[in-house]
Amino acid sequence: MLTENDIMRISRRVADAYAPLVVGTFGSYAIGSASELSDLDLFLILNGCERSDARVRAARRLLFDVLHPLDIHVFTPEEFEESAYEELSFTWVIARQARLYHWTDAAVQQVPSLLPRAALRQEVARALI
Repeated sequence: MLTENDIMRISRRVADAYAPLVVGTFGSYAIGSASELSDLDLFLILNGCERSDARVRAARRLLFDVLHPLDIHVFTPEEFEESAYEELSFTWVIARQARLYHWTDAAVQQVPSLLPRAALRQEVARALI
């Protein structure tokens, strides 16, 4: 099972390589119900014009040496926001479960559906200080 430090290292690696707007997790690791059998559901939001499958392949190549199962999803801000307010859509679920590990100032304007999660991230960071 991955530790919080493992997830932070994975997220930092992706953030350093791609300069995304957002890096986060959703699913069992984000909501605190992960088990030994859980994969890490990772999502990235970045500006770019590559096809979705090419973006995912690039992220997988970067994380090739992570031995834990990963489920990686890469969105543009437009792709994410397009359905983030449609109840029970994939991005709607992500927006409500997300645990954010990387958040940029530009994300405030481009990914407003994640603002509540970003505010929670800041509250947690302040509590740790």
